[in-house]
Amino acid sequence: MTIFDWPANLTPADVLLKPPRKTVGNKSLSEVTQVVPSIRPPFSLSLRFDILGGDQVIAYRALLASLEGRANTVRVPLFDVFRASNAQIGAGAVTHSDGTAFSDGALYLTDDLSGVTVTGAQGQRIITVDFGDYGQLLQGGLYFGLGDRPYIATAVWWEGSVAKIRCSPTLRQNYVDEPLKLKPTMLGFLPDDDAGEHLLRRGLWAAPTIDLEEDFRVTLP
Repeated sequence: MTIFDWPANLTPADVLLKPPRKTVGNKSLSEVTQVVPSIRPPFSLSLRFDILGGDQVIAYRALLASLEGRANTVRVPLFDVFRASNAQIGAGAVTHSDGTAFSDGALYLTDDLSGVTVTGAQGQRIITVDFGDYGQLLQGGLYFGLGDRPYIATAVWWEGSVAKIRCSPTLRQNYVDEPLKLKPTMLGFLPDDDAGEHLLRRGLWAAPTIDLEEDFRVTLP
């Protein structure tokens, strides 16, 4: 399996992100529905595009071909406009891990928080995170990421710069000093081999919808 990155020139017009559902229902031939707990409920993401043309059509076709149906996975941003702004996040530059810069004084560029980390055990519902100088950037209803796993904060309590976050789902795995991201990404795969089909209008433009489901086939560090 190969992980591909979402094309930078594809921004959806409409986004439907469904958080993990705790139950699944199966209907029998007699119309009786049995609701049972879901062992590992995923996020699911539906992206709808108004009009794609030119290089966007090419990028979309290349992505679908790369996924090879359900064989591969894509690292996709959640496209959440309600997150903290870039100015609030303070995306900028950081040093090496030992606090030093390059020989010419240059630093590493960042596009998310730096130095805000999470330590917790798999199954943990509430985590404590020190946001330091960033301040109170998270509230209930906002998404955050740990690695390529998305989470949603269902409630946040602040004491100064320290947040106690109740999250859904519970932590997918054990984390030790895992960087917290306010621009979360998700590893997603097509739920059907023919998902994402795109009719070309007059052979030039497309307005596709692509559905993705969180991929647990990939073991994250």
